[in-house]
Amino acid sequence: MGAILDVTEMLKEPAGMITALVVIAAGYFFVKWVFAEPSDEE
Repeated sequence: MGAILDVTEMLKEPAGMITALVVIAAGYFFVKWVFAEPSDEE
């Protein structure tokens, strides 16, 4: 529970918002890369 409160406090600051956006974007592209169909299987 304490970790959730720390994250919400972090999101109130501009640097925290930027950090959260970077982490979310990195996670999105990682998941997209993991589940991507292989284009060439050689």
